[in-house]
Amino acid sequence: LIYLAGKGDANIRFFELSGDNIHYLNQYMSADAQRGVGMMPKRGLDTSINEIARVYKLNVAKKLVSVVPLKVSRQSKTFAEDLYPDTADYNAALTAEDFIGGKNALPKTVKFLDLLGASATSKGFSAAAASGEGAAVEQTNGVDNSAELAALRKEIENLKVAVSDKEAALTAKDSTISELKEENSSLKGQLKATEEEIAELQKNGIDGSAVSE
Repeated sequence: LIYLAGKGDANIRFFELSGDNIHYLNQYMSADAQRGVGMMPKRGLDTSINEIARVYKLNVAKKLVSVVPLKVSRQSKTFAEDLYPDTADYNAALTAEDFIGGKNALPKTVKFLDLLGASATSKGFSAAAASGEGAAVEQTNGVDNSAELAALRKEIENLKVAVSDKEAALTAKDSTISELKEENSSLKGQLKATEEEIAELQKNGIDGSAVSE
């Protein structure tokens, strides 16, 4: 996602970058002009409310900083893995010598849960813990939290399986309902044909009870 906030403008516009194409999504609208904005790093977002970005907007008229949380509405309170893809790592993809030498490389990435676990507290934080380098387990301030992260990942996998099973059950029910509707439609057609036949016989002076016999 790309967030566009102009100096002197009051709104913040959102765009999605897909390949070589940019698609407009939506915008945050305000009546207060902004002198500038800052973004909260990924590690500071509140995943419990599906916050995907947080903007700190320098308000010109009120001379204060307004906090603008950008959230995605979801019913579930569990961690929404699809909203938090792998994000930028703390370690550089190139050394200074490689960069000066003309080399290029894509940024290193790290799983969002690992990033979140590594930076739960600022005290004792290390980039190596966030990237998994120099440590056998994820730690925060010397505390092993690998079991908690493993439990979260297992919960996500279990939820994915449950959703898949529910979708399969709904598909089966939809198929059964469709078959019953077709059968009901066929029976209605047969009933209508029989009623028309009886009406025609009665019109010709023949008792309808004789038809049933």
